[in-house]
Amino acid sequence: MAALRSVRRFARLPLVIALLALVPWSAAAGVRDERPNLVGGELMGRGIVLTLNYERFLTNTFGLGGGFMAIGTSDGAAYIVPLYASIVPGDTHSLYLGGGVAFVGGGGDVADSENEVLLQAAIGYQHQSHGGFFVRPFFALMVPASSSEDFLFWPGLTIGGSF
Repeated sequence: MAALRSVRRFARLPLVIALLALVPWSAAAGVRDERPNLVGGELMGRGIVLTLNYERFLTNTFGLGGGFMAIGTSDGAAYIVPLYASIVPGDTHSLYLGGGVAFVGGGGDVADSENEVLLQAAIGYQHQSHGGFFVRPFFALMVPASSSEDFLFWPGLTIGGSF
């Protein structure tokens, strides 16, 4: 019962992120208005090991993204697919907030539980230059949807380009 209450509290995170996206953080055009598409690699973070990510900012402060990570072993393959929303209230230098889910599947030695859903929240810093480079160091909290007793607080670093 307590686990279910914790999952319900954590599930409210996307609603909070959506409400924060409606806040008018800045009236001036920003770097994500000029370059709304971000493509990069994420070391550790939401995909645990190494993830290839694409993110599209719908406004200068609010974006939606996803990634993919796969590892093959002699026993099979494991994959992680994170889907998330991002809030970046500043311009070139900013606080970073994110939330979403990651779908974990596969088998073998890498994935000891098949078809798990992880609820995720992230906080960090983002630098996005007007020239196209971006870097995002952050920490992600990951909680399995099936159990709020287990969790992982994990660092991540995303580096890439924007266009």
